[in-house]
Amino acid sequence: MNVFATSNDLKVISLDMSENLTVISVRSADKNLGFTHQGNHLNITLAHRYRMSSQFEVTVEYKGSPSGNGFVFGEHQSVPMIYSYGLPFTAQQWFPCKDVPDDKADSADITITVPTSLYAASNGKLTRETTNSDGTKTFYWQVRYPIYPDVISIAVTNYTAFTLPYDYSGSETMPMTFYVFPEDLEKAQKQFAILLEMMKHHVAAFGEYPFIKEKYGVAEFAKHSFREHQTLPSFAAHLITGGHESDWILAHELAHQWFGNSITVKNWSHVWLNEGFATYAYALWKEAVGGKEEYLSVMRSLDKDEFVGSVFVKNPTSADELFSETTFQKGAWVLHMLRHVMGDEMFSKALKSYVKTYSYRSADTEDFKEVCEKEYGRSLDWFFKEWIYGVNRPVYEYKWRTWPSGDHTIVNLVINQVQTTRDVFEMPIDVLIKTDAGERKFVAWQKSKFQDFKFSVEGQAKDLEVDPGGWILKKVHRLE
Repeated sequence: MNVFATSNDLKVISLDMSENLTVISVRSADKNLGFTHQGNHLNITLAHRYRMSSQFEVTVEYKGSPSGNGFVFGEHQSVPMIYSYGLPFTAQQWFPCKDVPDDKADSADITITVPTSLYAASNGKLTRETTNSDGTKTFYWQVRYPIYPDVISIAVTNYTAFTLPYDYSGSETMPMTFYVFPEDLEKAQKQFAILLEMMKHHVAAFGEYPFIKEKYGVAEFAKHSFREHQTLPSFAAHLITGGHESDWILAHELAHQWFGNSITVKNWSHVWLNEGFATYAYALWKEAVGGKEEYLSVMRSLDKDEFVGSVFVKNPTSADELFSETTFQKGAWVLHMLRHVMGDEMFSKALKSYVKTYSYRSADTEDFKEVCEKEYGRSLDWFFKEWIYGVNRPVYEYKWRTWPSGDHTIVNLVINQVQTTRDVFEMPIDVLIKTDAGERKFVAWQKSKFQDFKFSVEGQAKDLEVDPGGWILKKVHRLE
């Protein structure tokens, strides 16, 4: 590995590396280096001190069988299969690295040698493929965009590949290449074809595909799951049916190339910036192909009634907290509500500005908030405090009455928040009043737990609805 010194007195390098692996040697500039390997940490003592911005190479030779889910030896239909599965803190199970999301390598060269009957897929571009005299083949994959350890992919089996061209400039194309089991080729060709249109949608919504000089693809694997490896997400074999029931996964994993891979969280407490955004991307896709009602239907399906804890993950070492419904579904609802608060145009600009500002870098919730505030022109601190760092949702009880005022009717709406877990949620609440003269829409901006609002309408009021469009994650009770 190439090392870039970020201090003026660098003498020791500390890497994450599973104790299940055995270090044979560590070398730099043809010199053996001293090291200790314990507690899943590899500490390397350099031959001399390096100053800021110095660059040098360190080679770690090691052996062993990876344990855990990070690197798996398996099979499909009795054919050998090897795959990585990059969850947080699993890269260290199979190679020494800085196993954190914000310390990206600026590039990677991945060389894989396998029997000639197998194919080795990985990140980036395949630059070379050689046939060796010992019955093996070697694949040389090259990554020239920043990448963090968890999203490095190894996928090996008897793959059959097919490619779809993504035309991104009128004269230039990027390959969308899919590596699938031979028995699933026909189904995969039908199922993955939709990714061309999904790519065009995501590019329009977020900005150009961030790894345009390399590729986008999917690697089928035996695990009953999916994972957003950079430029080559993994996708479970049982999900390849030829149908569209898993379109949400395809849209989700594609969106991760922007949110998670190109923009990486500064630490896992902010993982909603990956998972909430990718979940919400599917809703945006459904809106593009099916209209606003399709979009709202997806959002309703993501409301799991009760979400445990805050979207901000207080214990980022807990897999249950990292990959919870709160992270995915409530994280998507945060964006849904933020869109309504900001308005479609400013929200859309904020998404694109966020991507433009933090591509190939790391960000956290406060960074995203600042981008949104810049577009919105006002503070959104109140919104993020209650929806990202706070818990639960508002429970609204409301009642209304009317009285005449000349040729108009005054509608008095009383909204009371009765949730017991929080004092008040400040939110703009849409109000729809139906009269014998038609419908009128108002916004009641509630800032206190008990608040009344007065609206003037033409004709006689017949009915009143609070948040009829479903833009707030709430519970609501109408009092008679």
